[in-house]
Amino acid sequence: MVRQSPQWGGKKFHNVHRTPIVTIGKNQHPDTSNIYIGTGKNIRPKKNIPSIKTNLRNLPKNDDIVVWLGHSSVFIQIGGKRFLIDPILTNKLPTKLFMKPFPGADIYTPEDIPEVDYLIITHNHWDHLDYNTAETLKDSIGTVYCSLGIGEFFSYWDYPEKKIHDMDWNDSVVLDNNIVLHCLPARHYSRRFSDAGKTLWASFLIESRGRRIFISGDSGYDTHFKAIGERFPNIDLAILENGQYDTQWEFLHTFPSQLPQVIENLGARRVMTYHNSKYALANHAWTEPMELIFLHSQGKPWILLTPRIGEPVLLDSHQEFAPWWR
Repeated sequence: MVRQSPQWGGKKFHNVHRTPIVTIGKNQHPDTSNIYIGTGKNIRPKKNIPSIKTNLRNLPKNDDIVVWLGHSSVFIQIGGKRFLIDPILTNKLPTKLFMKPFPGADIYTPEDIPEVDYLIITHNHWDHLDYNTAETLKDSIGTVYCSLGIGEFFSYWDYPEKKIHDMDWNDSVVLDNNIVLHCLPARHYSRRFSDAGKTLWASFLIESRGRRIFISGDSGYDTHFKAIGERFPNIDLAILENGQYDTQWEFLHTFPSQLPQVIENLGARRVMTYHNSKYALANHAWTEPMELIFLHSQGKPWILLTPRIGEPVLLDSHQEFAPWWR
C-alpha cells in the first residue's frame, strides 16, 4: 500500500514541492541548545499555564464540541461520535528526555479519556504519536485512522488489525451515515529513529451533517491549503498549527505571519490554533504564537477562538474567550 502511493518516491515519501528539512547553511545544524538547557528568552512560562479540567465523560455526546488537550492533542465530538487527535497524554521515556511539559499544560492523562470511536494520527513524530498513551487507551479506542505506514506501529503495539486503517492523501472513508473522514495533504516530514520519510504525514477533515472541521497536523505553508479550501468550501472550524516554528526549518511549520493567508486559502469561518503552549520545541517565546495570531485576527472576517487547555468549544454556540496567555 505504501509503495503504491503517488507520494512514494522509491525510497521515501515526498511533499508536493521540494521541502528541505534544514534551511540554514549546508554544513550547519539547527541550534536547539537553548531549548534543551532552557536558556532561550521566555521560551517557558514562569507560572502555570491557565487551564480547565473539563470532565470529558460528562459532555453530552450528541453535542458538537472541541476540547484542546494541549499541544496537538484534541478531543472532538461531532455527529454523535468521539474523535481523539494525536494524543500525547503521558510523560514517560523516551519523550521525557526532550519534551518537558509546561506546568498546568499536562492536566489530562489517558485515564481522563472516555471511550473514543475514532483515533486519528497525523504523523509519527514523538509529539504526535506516543506509545504509552496508545497502550493505555487500547481498550477504549474503536478504530484507528492514520497516515500511510503508521498502522504498523499500532500492529506492533498489538492493536487488532481490523481496528487499523492507513490512509493516503485524498483518501476518504464513510465512518457513519452522517460522518465522512478525509485524509489530505500537508507539508512536513516523518522520522522517529533512522526511518526518515518511511511513513506519511497528513492533514484531516471531518464532515458531519454539513459541518466541516479541518485539522492541519504539522505543515509548512504551501499550495495545498488553497486546494483544500476549493475542494471543501465553508469550513466551519480550522484547527491550525501555530508554534515550534523557526527559520532553521522554515518549510516544515507555519509561521504566525502566514496563518492569515492559510485561513483565507481555506475559507474557514472559525479558527483555533494548536501545537503551542505545552512544550518548548523551538526558540521563540512561548507566548509569541498566540499573541501574533491574536493580533493578526483583528479586523478579519473569520473568528479566532482562543480556549484554554481543557475549555470546551461549543460549535453550536457563540463564545468569547479571554487572552489567557498574557
